[in-house]
Order: sequence, then C-alpha cells, then structure tokens
Amino acid sequence: MQIKRQSHFKDEKQDVAYFEDWVKRLEHANKRRYGRHVVRTTLGKTHVWSWSTCENPSETLVIFPGARTTCLFWDFDKNLDHLKVDLKIYMVETNGLPNLSDGFTPDIKSLDYGRWAAQVLEGLEIEKAFVAGASFGGLVCMNSRSRIPKR
Repeated sequence: MQIKRQSHFKDEKQDVAYFEDWVKRLEHANKRRYGRHVVRTTLGKTHVWSWSTCENPSETLVIFPGARTTCLFWDFDKNLDHLKVDLKIYMVETNGLPNLSDGFTPDIKSLDYGRWAAQVLEGLEIEKAFVAGASFGGLVCMNSRSRIPKR
C-alpha cells in the first residue's frame, strides 16, 4: 500500500488532550464507557472504540465515519441505542483523519482503504460483520466489500 499523504495535529500534545477530554465528556453524557482497541495496519496504528448494546451480542457492526470527523459522532445523545438490535459495535477512527489513529493515508481513488479495512477486521478478529459508514465512511465500506466479501 502506498502512502499518499500524512496528517497530524498542529500541537499533538495539546490536541490529543483536548480530544481525550471530549471523549470523557461524551462518555459522561451518555453514561457509558467505550472500549479502546489499537490495531496495527499498513497505515500505522488504528484506534477503534467499542460498545455493546447488551451482555451477549449476537451480531457485530463496524462503523466508519465520514471525512474530518470522529466515529463517536454516531453516538451523540446515545444515538446507537436506537438500533434496537443486540450488537457488538466497533467504531473505527480512520487513519489520516483528525483522531487518535496515525495520520497516514493512501490515495482515496484506490482500493487501499478497503485493504486497510480488511486489516482492521483481521486485527479485531472479526469473522463476519455488518458495516456502516457515512459519506467517506461509505466509500470505505464499499471498498472493504470488494476486498473481503465473505466477512
């Protein structure tokens, strides 16, 4: 996979601290604690949040956010509660976007984000999942489908 660009926080220490504080405030507002996972991929470390809608979920959902956002936007005001399905939910912080994942990004016109998504699912040991994405996240979902159709 060829790295096309690299992004980074302007002041990494200050900006990461701000982001972490924002996550704490979201967890407090939602009265939940998100799991944290780090998956090693060819784009560097990928940060993934997780949360389950019940004690023993029967299905898995993997969410990819739109560009220049964090996937945690999907759970503002406990929005994921409205799915009303027993799910283990993984919210993937896309590499190259403003979040805790490394800032390396491939050419978005290639299928490389699909390869990256396959590596994320492998790293999380996910055999089969539903995938969802908004805008750019939809592109990642489409590319992942072409790379790992049986998952």
